[in-house]
Amino acid sequence: MSYLPSISILIPVYNVEKYIKRCIMSVMAQTYTGVMECILVDDCGTDKSMAVAEQLIAEYHGNIRFCILTHTHNRGLAAARNTAVEAAKGDFIAHVDSDDWIEPTMIEALVSKQQETDADIVSCNAIAHYASNDVICEEPDYSSKEEMMRSIIRFTLNHVIWRRLIRTSLYKDNGIVAYEGVNIGEDHYTLPRLLFYAKSYAKCSMTLYHYNCMNEQSYMQSRKRREFNYPKYINDRDSINILIDFFLQHDKAYLNDLNKIKAELVYEYIYPMVQTCDKEAYRMLCADWNTIDHNYLITPASILSILTFHMKILRVFIILHTKRRMGTIRR
Repeated sequence: MSYLPSISILIPVYNVEKYIKRCIMSVMAQTYTGVMECILVDDCGTDKSMAVAEQLIAEYHGNIRFCILTHTHNRGLAAARNTAVEAAKGDFIAHVDSDDWIEPTMIEALVSKQQETDADIVSCNAIAHYASNDVICEEPDYSSKEEMMRSIIRFTLNHVIWRRLIRTSLYKDNGIVAYEGVNIGEDHYTLPRLLFYAKSYAKCSMTLYHYNCMNEQSYMQSRKRREFNYPKYINDRDSINILIDFFLQHDKAYLNDLNKIKAELVYEYIYPMVQTCDKEAYRMLCADWNTIDHNYLITPASILSILTFHMKILRVFIILHTKRRMGTIRR
């Protein structure tokens, strides 16, 4: 390596007292010899996460510059990401979630691959830690930027913002920010917009990021599609709409994929909503149902499901009508 780029490691912190020490110590153990800073954003949690972080930083005597930024009130993950990115001074950014941790060689390995390829985004494999076992989350070998884009706009682990080195200018030169309030899976609508502006992408085949799947408060642990999660549905829907609006202006080639994903999302949530008999959720889903292109759902495999859906909707009407007549449901 000739020139060593500077790196900003960004960590949003909120109620991770059990995990924050392991996360910060993994950053402190990095073998990379270039300039590094680590920015922690205190999003006003209610536990002792920041006290643990402050003590670790006070006792640290290494070469990484640590900085703590504090919100005046809890603003959510999207705002915490924005605060960290805005303050980042490095040539590249690495996002690390505060309940996760990284291998000591992660930054060094990603920078090495970046210098080899001159890529704007460099990714590595991750290992997901569950209570019963560990699973390798391998970054796919994409044949093209288009293939990667079509993969990451779907709701899979391929769209995560962590486990990557991202050129800072992709954010700052193109005004890429997270939408405050759309916090659940905010990387789903962020990474595709960054990739759109990236000139090239590269993969490091090493497994360097540890993804903690045992934190019950984390977003991914609540992703149970067959349970109706009202806030998550709204966030997922809004995330797709953000991408539709973006690609409507910049590249309409992905609109067909996004509209199909939106139709599938609404359809998948109809069934768990039916079981709840939640009138507000029902009205919202019906309104969204009227905005999607139903042609995306008409396939030989789905015709029976759609007929079943209409039968279940009829059943909901009967249940609601019966409860209203019996005075057990509020108007």
